[in-house]
Amino acid sequence: MKLLLFACAVTLLGFTACNNEPKTAEASSFSLDSVKAQIAASNAVYGDCFAKNDSATFVSCYTSDACINPAAVPKICGSAGINAFFGGAVKMGIKKIILTTGEVMGGKDGVIETGSYDLQGDGGVSYEKGKFIVMWKEEGGKWKMHRDIWNSDAPAPAPAK
Repeated sequence: MKLLLFACAVTLLGFTACNNEPKTAEASSFSLDSVKAQIAASNAVYGDCFAKNDSATFVSCYTSDACINPAAVPKICGSAGINAFFGGAVKMGIKKIILTTGEVMGGKDGVIETGSYDLQGDGGVSYEKGKFIVMWKEEGGKWKMHRDIWNSDAPAPAPAK
């Protein structure tokens, strides 16, 4: 009986060891370093859109079915909603967002970026600092933000008395 179990184990091991299928070109073409470079370039453009009041470029940094998750409001999905959010931020005086990437991880189906942000007004005055998590997805050959959530590092307001 022990000999039969040993033979079965060796046979199964042989089947799994022989499964040396070559990787497809699609799987081997993914480069996390390349995606990191695309994210860095997108983040620079994204942050500068406010100074130029360029909502079209801002929205183009997101996938067509993206959702953003700002604090204290329901999530906002789609280009029209994200465009309206941009307009509100411009009216509040935001002139630039500085994004600092901490980590980027993932694969060809999606990449997660974590980091920090600094919302700035005229003269580089910092309005708010916080942290973010973005899920990136490839769309039309470009890596774009697909899900975006952030929150402030400012302390919560004291409860009303």
